[in-house]
Amino acid sequence: MAPAGEGVVNGFHVHAIGWVLTANAFTLTPAEAHELTELWTDLVRLRADDLRQAYPLLRFLFPRSLPLSPATRAALVTLVERMTAQHPERFGNEALRRRRNHWARQAVLGFLLSGLAGILVPTSWPQAAPVVPTFFLMGCGCLLPALTLWRAASAVHECHTQGRVAGHLLRRLSHRFRAR
Repeated sequence: MAPAGEGVVNGFHVHAIGWVLTANAFTLTPAEAHELTELWTDLVRLRADDLRQAYPLLRFLFPRSLPLSPATRAALVTLVERMTAQHPERFGNEALRRRRNHWARQAVLGFLLSGLAGILVPTSWPQAAPVVPTFFLMGCGCLLPALTLWRAASAVHECHTQGRVAGHLLRRLSHRFRAR
């Protein structure tokens, strides 16, 4: 269970952030790419340590479903904060949500067109046979980026939420200790 106020961030979120980072690698300057590569490498190393500490059966069957350790979560927060600070138009929560919604609409459109083609396209047409499976496969193909962007957007949201809460707590604690 996650502590109150925190969502569960797991290996799926780490992989989604990696996918988004890789898909947008050509938009980064060499200095940005180097910095984010180092942060990504640290994150992957910490995640591997998390998996080594998990029970072997769980590690084998559900490696991405296992929650992140606090150190791995902190590394993910650092990576996400740097990504969103460098390119909020690509890696920000709103940008990822917009892209996720685009791919989700494409998936729904593919499934809808598949259903409509199955109902409305006469089977007597010579090219009718591949129409339904083509639209269906197009819808299925759009599900992967939609789900990945959903995980990435939720990771960015959770990281920003955690950062605001942690920052607020740190400010309160530092103020309290300075007052004494």
